[in-house]
Amino acid sequence: MPAHDALEDYALSDEAGGESVQTDDPFFVSKQAAAVFKHKLLKVYFPKFAGKAGSNEPDRRLVYVDTHAGRGSYDDGTPGSPLLIAQNVAGMTQRQIDCLFVEARRSNHQHLKALLEREMPPTAVWDALHGAASEHLNHALSFAADSPLFMFIDPYGLGPTFPEVTRILNRPRRGFGSKTEVLLNFISGAFARAGGYLRMNTLTPQRLKTLEHLDEVLNGPWWRDAYLSVDVPSAAVKQIAAEYARRVGNATGCRSTLIPVKNRAHHVPLYWLVHFTKHQDGVWWMREAASQASAEWRRYCSPPPATDDDTLFALEDPFPGEELTRQQQWIDHIESNARRVLDRAKVINVPVDAEELYGEALGLAWSKHLRQGLARLYDDGLLQPKPLAKDLDKYVGVAPPAGP
Repeated sequence: MPAHDALEDYALSDEAGGESVQTDDPFFVSKQAAAVFKHKLLKVYFPKFAGKAGSNEPDRRLVYVDTHAGRGSYDDGTPGSPLLIAQNVAGMTQRQIDCLFVEARRSNHQHLKALLEREMPPTAVWDALHGAASEHLNHALSFAADSPLFMFIDPYGLGPTFPEVTRILNRPRRGFGSKTEVLLNFISGAFARAGGYLRMNTLTPQRLKTLEHLDEVLNGPWWRDAYLSVDVPSAAVKQIAAEYARRVGNATGCRSTLIPVKNRAHHVPLYWLVHFTKHQDGVWWMREAASQASAEWRRYCSPPPATDDDTLFALEDPFPGEELTRQQQWIDHIESNARRVLDRAKVINVPVDAEELYGEALGLAWSKHLRQGLARLYDDGLLQPKPLAKDLDKYVGVAPPAGP
């Protein structure tokens, strides 16, 4: 999963659990908004995976692998993804979470290893390896053995090849179910930059090499026509990410969730997080995690007004009111979608219809908004039974029979 020289000057200011950049980069001083989103997503989702996947394993063991772990934390002490996982290891006493971290830059690796030696519980099983992720893939799969595996792939550039990703997701297990999941950072800027080479009249050998590597990443040259057919790079990357996810799904039997991650609402995505799982619960909880991460991201992008003790009147924070308005709009949108689904099919099957029910609120609204939208149909006598918070992800409701 190597980065390529042609993309070395591509600067996605990633974080301490991700891009390998110089330690004097200002991004190591404090988080950027996109990393706030990514870390909240991981913080919410991974304990769900660990609780579910490890529940019926005889040894309660599961494995977390971070292929591009970075330094582990920011200079201000804010946890990066490795430190977040270390906190999960310390806090989840009912599961044995063994961890493997990989980092290519030597200075980052040294910092990461020292950090984990301080923060990991004394009884934890973990290792931090120096080198390229592709060099350690065999070791990572051997380390996981038959245990449930969650792998976070947060590359510097174009990322792992298609065969590497499908090999991970298709790894054999003797235990019950696949229990293998991948969260992949599909970096928009890196793909857009590489795709831009297609519009050049002449290409250097290095740029040709990059395009050929992108063919390996995306499972063939199909993406080239897709990229050239769309004028806006961000739209092209979105289309390519969706098709990539579909192809991985076909090759592995996985379902996927695509999550755009931005620095600001009016910006194009810095990257797409692509989640692969074979379990319906994984899809549900990833959507929930994305929604909660989105809420934290919005708060980060709209901090409370600065206050001055000498000011006569405190400045009002507009965020809570704006957030309430947004949530009411999501509920209205979900209600409208639910009425359309019910009119058409006479049944609402949340496991099947969730994407259509959420609609444009997918990744923003979460289960409480879905329940409130469906509850309006119940209150109007259009839907039975009443949707409850418990087992909402399995809810099936029908239109009541017509009266005499």
